[in-house]
Amino acid sequence: MFLRRVIRLGCLSIASFFWTSCSDDSSTQVSVTDPEIADPDSSTGSAGEGKLSSAADETPSSSESAEKSALSSSSEEAVEESSSSEAVEMSSAEIASSSSEASEVSSSSVEGYVLAKDSSVTCEEQKYRVAACSSTKGLSCDDYKRYLASDTSLSEKLLSEWEDKLQRCGAVQEPVVVYGVIYDPCATAYYEKVAMKCSNDSTYKDFKLDGNKIYTSIEEYNEAHGISSSSVAESSSSQPEDLVQNCPQEGFALFADVLAEVQEDIYEKIIWALEEPSLGLTEAQRQFYEGLLDRENKKLKGNLSPYYMDGRDHDVLYTSLSYESKNWFDGYIARTKTCSDGTSVVTKRYREMYEKILKECFNIIDTEFNQIN
Repeated sequence: MFLRRVIRLGCLSIASFFWTSCSDDSSTQVSVTDPEIADPDSSTGSAGEGKLSSAADETPSSSESAEKSALSSSSEEAVEESSSSEAVEMSSAEIASSSSEASEVSSSSVEGYVLAKDSSVTCEEQKYRVAACSSTKGLSCDDYKRYLASDTSLSEKLLSEWEDKLQRCGAVQEPVVVYGVIYDPCATAYYEKVAMKCSNDSTYKDFKLDGNKIYTSIEEYNEAHGISSSSVAESSSSQPEDLVQNCPQEGFALFADVLAEVQEDIYEKIIWALEEPSLGLTEAQRQFYEGLLDRENKKLKGNLSPYYMDGRDHDVLYTSLSYESKNWFDGYIARTKTCSDGTSVVTKRYREMYEKILKECFNIIDTEFNQIN
């Protein structure tokens, strides 16, 4: 009985040890998940894995993140600081540049115009009124006559420019007829001109501007730019290629003066036609030609004939032919020039104008003649 109890207790002890061992193995095996077997609660498993992974990553990551954040923060701060510093520097540079520019502008505006010969003399513009007919285009006809009559060395371009300006300098003024009343535009019309009033208590009206430099006269400007008579003394090698010696011009003629010479030529041609029997002129044609002639003075009747065939003399300084002649000009051209050898010759401009006016006059006369039966 006792033996049976001992055996039984021994078996129970052995069994107890066996199950304990199994239990340990079993718990170990259960705690290890087989990757081949799907987790019955996949969502929980997934979430669990996600949480574990997140938690696992969070710890080191949070420290790394903190480090990264700190680095990023300090890096950003450094960049911001650097940008800010550059911005400040750029700003300062820009401000300095702006200040410099402002200073230059201010200085320029304060400095304004100065005399070319004395930059310590400052000047400012001053407007004044001038009667419309008292002066034209800045310089007068007499100014250009004086320049062209001088013995000077200058460029061909400038010489031609002076001749052009003299030819249209506005010497001829024409009263305007309004509703049968003669209106003189010179009587009441004005225009504004600019003079330079300077700190030396002088005012210059005939100045010439070059940038902010003021030359008090065209002569001073010419002299400064090597186109005055003093430039003749310079050696030819130092002169520009187009620099020429001006042959002093003279005998300045209005359109009416050229026409007067043209009329003499026309007079001779008409006299020849009247005396040439081979032409077989009709009485009406002969009367037309005779009506044009002033036999006593050996010219045509009327100083502006054949443009005006009324036989009257017109005031050539107040009569324009701008609508009657395409060759009309309101200034002067020089008839002759005298060069260094002392020989006086007719200028090319005068010869060309003479031929054009002569041809135009013959065309006018022929047109009228051809209308006679």
